[in-house]
Amino acid sequence: MKNKLTKIFVILGLIIAITTGCYAFSFRNMTLDFVQISDTHITNRASTSYKALGNSRELLTVAVEQINNIVGLDFVLFTGDMVDSANDENFYNFYSILSKLKYPSLNTFGNHEFYGDMTKEQVLETVRKYNPNYVFDDTYYAFSPKTDYRIIVLDANIKDNKIAMGEIPQEQLEFLDKELYENQDKVVVIAMHHAVVEPFVAKEHSIVNAKEMTDILAKYNNPIVVLSGHYHTTKIRRIGNLVFVSTPSMVTYPMAFRHIKITNYKDRVVYNFDFIETKLEDIREQNRQNVISYGTLAGLEKDRNTQFIYNKKKHKSARYKRNKIKRVEKETKTSKKEIKKLTQPKKLKKQKKTKKVAKPQEV
Repeated sequence: MKNKLTKIFVILGLIIAITTGCYAFSFRNMTLDFVQISDTHITNRASTSYKALGNSRELLTVAVEQINNIVGLDFVLFTGDMVDSANDENFYNFYSILSKLKYPSLNTFGNHEFYGDMTKEQVLETVRKYNPNYVFDDTYYAFSPKTDYRIIVLDANIKDNKIAMGEIPQEQLEFLDKELYENQDKVVVIAMHHAVVEPFVAKEHSIVNAKEMTDILAKYNNPIVVLSGHYHTTKIRRIGNLVFVSTPSMVTYPMAFRHIKITNYKDRVVYNFDFIETKLEDIREQNRQNVISYGTLAGLEKDRNTQFIYNKKKHKSARYKRNKIKRVEKETKTSKKEIKKLTQPKKLKKQKKTKKVAKPQEV
C-alpha cells in the first residue's frame, strides 16, 4: 500500500511539473517583451540647440544601464540613426557602449547611417563585424523571435542622394506584402526608421510613397505594430488592427526610449507601452529649454505610457482603414496649421480708404 501511494505521488508530481512547465513555456512564447530605442546619434561633434550631440555617448551609456535593470527582455531594437555619420570611429564608439548591454540587439538603418564616406556594403559589413546577431544579407529582413510573432524590418532610406526624405523600393513593398500574407496568424511588428504615418508634418522627412505601404497594411486583419523614429517625437496612433508608434531621440528632449510588452491571447492582444526617460535630468532640462515645441516632442500621456487591448474578432475593412489613415493625415496637417497660427503674431489688416465719389447732378 505504501509503495502504491508513493508511485501515485510521484506520478502526480510529474504531471504537475510537466503541466506547469508547459504553461510557463506557452506564456513566454505568447509574450514579446523588448525595448525600442531610437536616434542615438553617436558622435564626437558638439551639441546644437536641437541635439545634445556632445552628450550622445553619455546618454546611451546611461540608457544601457537603465535597460539592463529591466528583467526578462527578449531583445533591444534600435530604429535607426545609431550614429550621426557613418565612419569607423562612430560605429566603434556605439558598439563599445553596447558591449555592456546584457540583452541581444538588432537595428533598422536610418538616414544618418548613410551620411559619410561609407557605402551601403561597408555599413553592413561594419554592423556585422560588431554585432554577431546581425546575420542578414541586406538592410531589410524578417525573422520570428517566437512562434506567435513575426518581425519585419524595412529600409526606406534614399542612399544615393543622402537626404532625410524616404522612399520604399518596390522590392521591399513586395517583400512586405508576401511576409504579411504568409504570417496572418501572427502578431507582426514592423520596424523602420521613417514613419509611414507622420506624427507631425515634415515633408523633408516623409516617405514619398507612403500610401503604397499603408494600402498593403490595410489589406490584413491580424495585429500589426509599426515602430519608427526619425521625427524625434512621441506619438501612438491606433487604426483598427494597426498601431503606429513614433519614439523620440536619445539626444533630443524628452530623451527617452520605450519598453514594449505585447501578449497574444487567443481572442485578443494586450499592448503595454512604458516610457522611460534618461536619468540625466540636467542634460534633458537644458535641451528642453533649447528646443522649440518641446511639448510636441514629448507627446501626450497616452502617447507615452499606455495599455490597450485589441479584440481579434472586431475586424475593420480595408476601406475603413485607408479612409481613417487619410483622415489622420488630414488632421495632422490641420493641427500643424493651427499651431502655426497660434505661434505667429497676427498681422493687422490695413483698411483701404475708399474715396466717396459725388453723384452727378440730374439735369
